[in-house]
Amino acid sequence: MDPTGVLDLWNLFVVNIFGSFFVAVIALGLLMFVIMGVLGRMSIYSVTWYIVMFWLAMSLGYGYITLNILISLAILVAFYFSWKSYIDVR
Repeated sequence: MDPTGVLDLWNLFVVNIFGSFFVAVIALGLLMFVIMGVLGRMSIYSVTWYIVMFWLAMSLGYGYITLNILISLAILVAFYFSWKSYIDVR
């Protein structure tokens, strides 16, 4: 164990609690969902896209290209449909 203790979030979350990077990212996303969606009473749609953006940022940092492409494509498709529905109404 490093002497930095709880200040080192990698050792705290990945090594000591969850054991894997992607399990830690998914667990932190679920924790964000509970805090923002259930306790904070935000829209489930908004919370979902916050979590998707968080997963994209984490996968960009990890360097997993296939997952980056899939998440970016999902975000672009959702943005396109949101933009199209906004334009069609007016």
